Amino acid sequence: MSYYALDLMRSELERTLAAVPEGTFKHVRCFGLHGTYDDGLEWLQKKENASRSKVVLSLGSSIGNFTRPEAAAFVKQFAEILSPSDRLLFGVDACQEPEKVYHAYNDSEGITNEFTLNGLKHANKLLGHTAFDLADWEAIGHYDEQDGRHQAFVSPKRDVRVEGVLVQAGEKIRIEESYKYSPAQAQELWQASNVIEGASWTNHTGSYSEFSPTIKVWIYIYIETILIYTRASHAEQAVCNVRNGP
Repeated sequence: MSYYALDLMRSELERTLAAVPEGTFKHVRCFGLHGTYDDGLEWLQKKENASRSKVVLSLGSSIGNFTRPEAAAFVKQFAEILSPSDRLLFGVDACQEPEKVYHAYNDSEGITNEFTLNGLKHANKLLGHTAFDLADWEAIGHYDEQDGRHQAFVSPKRDVRVEGVLVQAGEKIRIEESYKYSPAQAQELWQASNVIEGASWTNHTGSYSEFSPTIKVWIYIYIETILIYTRASHAEQAVCNVRNGP
């Protein structure tokens, strides 16, 4: 088995792959792919890869950083180039409890806010000068209950000019957003992506899920009991057991 890690940052690929040098695993070899999602799609379509059995993994719930229509388009573009025997496995944040989500992104130690402000530091690096004085800015988090998403903003504490543009104190600049998916919203996502939910696994609170959509055929795998289900009725029961407990 070959594992290919796709990442935009070459140094991070080299760092993580150095932790699993050749010979670490008996049956798995690890490689790096330096590029974007589009580069990954192009790589998957190469003749030498198209004929191989594949599983596309996205376990860090990065799909939540897309809007819901964008997320469906993202999944669909992979589904369109894979064969029915290939698999997808996506991690999705399912928690939609306002207080819990808010505090997950706005922790008491300020780690997430520091991460958000680091984006301004990186912008300074790309621009080659200090366009953003970090002392003038703060990170703000907000959970949008209506749309089921958390949003992160940066906002100046006083009026500032950035590259000649006035940004007034308190004005919010959105940095990222993270959508959460209820079971019904997850189903809508797969339907819009033209895939079928083959199996799903959740943590004990149901706040995080792993989904394995299939391309065109109904095949269900319920790993927790080491059983393979090939009938829809049995598979639906297996998914129900995972979500709601035995």
